[in-house]
Amino acid sequence: MLKRAGIVVGSVVGVALITTGCMCSHKGVKTPPKKVVVEQPATTNAPATTGSATQTEISKIFQDIHFNFDKYNLTYIDKWGIKQNVPAVLDKIAKYMIKHPNIKIRIEGNCDERGTVEYNLALGEKRALAAKEYLVSKGVSPNRITIISYGESRPIDPAHNEYAWAKNRRDHFVIISK
Repeated sequence: MLKRAGIVVGSVVGVALITTGCMCSHKGVKTPPKKVVVEQPATTNAPATTGSATQTEISKIFQDIHFNFDKYNLTYIDKWGIKQNVPAVLDKIAKYMIKHPNIKIRIEGNCDERGTVEYNLALGEKRALAAKEYLVSKGVSPNRITIISYGESRPIDPAHNEYAWAKNRRDHFVIISK
């Protein structure tokens, strides 16, 4: 009987040592950090090349403009990693469109994820309309500009923080004919 108890105690101690040994073998081994992949939106909506300007030049001229939270006024932005003089960007777009009278564009208004779907669709439309009215005030025919609101449905950054939201509050310009 005493011999049997010794075998049981020995077995329990053995299992405990094996288990502890297994657990200790993982100490000090670091698992590599998970890579975070941020998907970029498809570039199919990038402005097309038009005669004299290269794709890079056109992309630089027709860059996205950004907005403050819950706003659609066109102003200077210097928050959350966005530093942009929005009227200056629109001036370049207007100048290019006046120089190239056959170009037609679509302005896509976008919002961050905060707010209801309906509210963000309305805000996105106000943002696109504000940019259109600015370009028209600079001499671009309103017949050459269409607008659409995507609200919060097309985020450029899927993260849920101020930096992502700042990037997502934007108007995107698409050349639809040249």
